[in-house]
Amino acid sequence: MGNTQYSKATKETAENLRIIDDAMFRLVAERKEACQEILRTLLDRPQLRGLKVTPQCVITSLYREIVLDVLCILKNGAYTPKGTDFSDIPQVVILYITEYDALHNGQMITRVKRCMDTQEGYVPVDDGEEIFFANTVVRDDSDKSELLQFFLRKDAFEDVKFPELSRAVKYFKETEGGFGEMCKTVEDYAKNYAKDYAEEREKIGLEKGLERGRSEERMNAIRKMLQNGFNREMILSLDYSETELEAAEKELLAQG
Repeated sequence: MGNTQYSKATKETAENLRIIDDAMFRLVAERKEACQEILRTLLDRPQLRGLKVTPQCVITSLYREIVLDVLCILKNGAYTPKGTDFSDIPQVVILYITEYDALHNGQMITRVKRCMDTQEGYVPVDDGEEIFFANTVVRDDSDKSELLQFFLRKDAFEDVKFPELSRAVKYFKETEGGFGEMCKTVEDYAKNYAKDYAEEREKIGLEKGLERGRSEERMNAIRKMLQNGFNREMILSLDYSETELEAAEKELLAQG
């Protein structure tokens, strides 16, 4: 049957997904070798070895439950999550990858360490945690920059510097099985967004919430889908209006 069970909107959304989009990133990062290649390059650790990769991993810390885009357990037992801050655990390396310069410092990659305010000034805290911010905006002629630019491509590519990443993207973009996995992921995301909205709408109804609250939840759902590579047709097929979609697009454009 191939992938004929998927709608045109689903297929178009899958075709336009990039590595930077959450839905595709998780699929690519499930391949340990590809994830390892990304981390070795961006963290300047050519000997880094990953033992286990768990996309969409839920970790419970002392104070809260945290959903990580990807949790990598490294050879030395350290964690390398991408996407969400995760503190209070020793030997943690956190890597954020964004389409904008989150720190507004004009650097492609920035290493951040915690500091404490003392009478002598700010002193680094040796708590075993390192945070890295990487972005696709600032470019140079380095391998890191080349890798990050691949995160923005919608098509398959082949690069001898990044064979594992190239192989993973080619699988999802150009093979029937891989493309089917992407289509299924797109549909699962759409169902989850719809489910989250329905649950929130019920909650608001029980609490006798205002229409403004329901409207904001719809806008949040649309913004999330746009940020994750969903095309306009796919979003409109989920019973959102053109007016809502245009408003969400303008908000995201204003945010840069």
